[in-house]
Amino acid sequence: MRKEKTTKKPYKNPDKVVVGLAASELRKESQAASGIQKIIPAARLEFIFALIIALSGFFLYLNTIFNEYAVDDLAVIRENRFTKQGIAGIPVLLRTFYWEGYWNNNSGIYRPLSMVTFAIEWEFFPDNPHAGHLTNILLYTLTGFLLFKVLRRLMSGYDILLPFFISLLFIAHPVHTEAVANIKSRDEILCLLFFLLAMDNLLRFSDSGKKWWLLMAVMSYFLCLLAKESAVSFLLIFPLLLLFFRDIRPKKIFVQILPFIAAVAVYFIIRIIILGIHTAGKEYTYLDNALVAAPDLMSRLATAFVMLGKYLKLLVFPHPLSYDYSFLEVPFVDWTSYRAIVPLLIYISAFTFAVRSLLARDKNIFAFGILFYLLSIAVVANVFLLIGCTMADRFLYIPSLGFCMIMVYALFRIFPAKNSHQKKSGIGQSLLNYRWVSLITLAIFVSWSIKTVARNRDWKNNITLFISDAAASPGSARVRTNSGSAILKSYDKDDPDKEKQAGILNKAIGEFEAAIKIDPDDKMAYLDLGSASYMKMEYPRAIENLRTAIRLNPGDPKAYSALGNSYYRMHDFDNAILNLTKCIDLNFSSSETYNFLGGSYFGKGDYPNAVKAYLKAIDLEPKNTELCTNLGSVYGSMGDYLKAIEYFRRANTLSPGNSQILGLISMTFQNLGNHDSAEFYHIMAAKIQQK
Repeated sequence: MRKEKTTKKPYKNPDKVVVGLAASELRKESQAASGIQKIIPAARLEFIFALIIALSGFFLYLNTIFNEYAVDDLAVIRENRFTKQGIAGIPVLLRTFYWEGYWNNNSGIYRPLSMVTFAIEWEFFPDNPHAGHLTNILLYTLTGFLLFKVLRRLMSGYDILLPFFISLLFIAHPVHTEAVANIKSRDEILCLLFFLLAMDNLLRFSDSGKKWWLLMAVMSYFLCLLAKESAVSFLLIFPLLLLFFRDIRPKKIFVQILPFIAAVAVYFIIRIIILGIHTAGKEYTYLDNALVAAPDLMSRLATAFVMLGKYLKLLVFPHPLSYDYSFLEVPFVDWTSYRAIVPLLIYISAFTFAVRSLLARDKNIFAFGILFYLLSIAVVANVFLLIGCTMADRFLYIPSLGFCMIMVYALFRIFPAKNSHQKKSGIGQSLLNYRWVSLITLAIFVSWSIKTVARNRDWKNNITLFISDAAASPGSARVRTNSGSAILKSYDKDDPDKEKQAGILNKAIGEFEAAIKIDPDDKMAYLDLGSASYMKMEYPRAIENLRTAIRLNPGDPKAYSALGNSYYRMHDFDNAILNLTKCIDLNFSSSETYNFLGGSYFGKGDYPNAVKAYLKAIDLEPKNTELCTNLGSVYGSMGDYLKAIEYFRRANTLSPGNSQILGLISMTFQNLGNHDSAEFYHIMAAKIQQK
């Protein structure tokens, strides 16, 4: 299926669309399309097709509206101090690096556009993830609508079913779930949306010569850069658009691309001002990108190509999907591994074919789709430079468009039009002529749609995501740790079904142990394993793992808190006090920490310090019955019976009808010599116990 040679202005104000192949293709294929073509008003047909794509995107992700925040949503929205300022925070977001509202470590990333949208949402819908999910869905819907319109303008010399089927498969591809279902990944959606606008406006300028469209194209591209810095690679896609789909001399193309180069220069000037001229951004570790830990450069590159092969596999067969492919989901290999060699050969062959087609001026969609894919994935491939992530489903969001172009165009070439003898016309006949293309496209669309809708449910929240993806990325230490943490959160010590709760603890412990086996330096796995062992009342094991967590991360107050609690349970009050005090020194002021600190001092007979600790705990949580009871017990042990009765009575007010507290009040009155009151509370306690 060869593209018809275009005129200088092939899409200037067309008022009709031919359903079926272009006229030259009809001649070349002996009228293989549908005989007499039916003429349909272009605007109506194109609007219907674009609407079908848009509505498909909307309904595919409709079930994400009631999802919660997940993974990095917390860092850019809920726990971001600038985002939570609403509209007032926008000026700060425009002059700070990407994560600055969450942490102070310069990430080397400047993406203000999505952050601004998060701030606007917070202004009107504070702490409301549903508004964020709806915005993502609407932006994705708009992207689908615009995608078909742009592809139709781009491929005006081809059958209208070609851009329609490309758009249909793109909008349903399951690798997009992270980009749409995770609010944080709006930067991906905005990047493609404004890139499509830039493409559309550039084509309008090329077809009409009106400079207004060029200005709009450059402005759209600048917004694309503000959405995500990887849009820099699109600078090479713009001339390819004109080379493949418009008859323009290379010299003139270069002149038209100059304003886009200027936009990139302006972006980098702003970026340098914001991030600092001498900073290269955050220095990545193997926790950010597993390839940092590769034994040498050659194995790093070989493993990177294994990941590029995995990307191809996910494009063809998008299962299983995962939110994380970090250390060591993809094991390191060298160039003796076929897992590296095969993808390398595929990529080299594809690139060679595309370049040869370009040099030979063979303007086919295969070559353009290959170059689009290669250019858009190059910046995240970890081949030319290491980025802050090993690999991710969201990285395929834009490259998948090139893949869909290649796949659909291949179907049209493999299954050319049938029934050339038919004299009927219309879109129905055109679909019949391409029945195999239509049926295969429909089958893929349905299967991908089912996968997409199902995958959306995994993104409900962190717990559902972490547990589901443990099976998808069993080799990732981070995934196994997060899975164990999610399982651990479901533990309920008050549940009467002790066997069930023991099973939960054992399952969580199994995940932590798996994570440590993958990464012996996984400090979070040791911390959570210590916590799980504590809940299981295996205190020596808890102490062992928590001490390791502190060795790996001496500044984590949570580890000191858990270790102090464990020592308390072992009646090692000196070590308990030492670690709990260290926790407090690290500005971790928890009522639980002060409670255990008070108990440790009480165990040593240091009543004055026990009182101080319990008073601080009550300041943090004044309505805690246990704290008031514990403080009353300390005062009772000190012989200050009036203070003891005061806090016992406060505890009784907070939890009326507690026979144990009533018994303590009775005993304290007895020590005071007030036998009548002692008898009164004793009788009350006895009546409650009888019930």
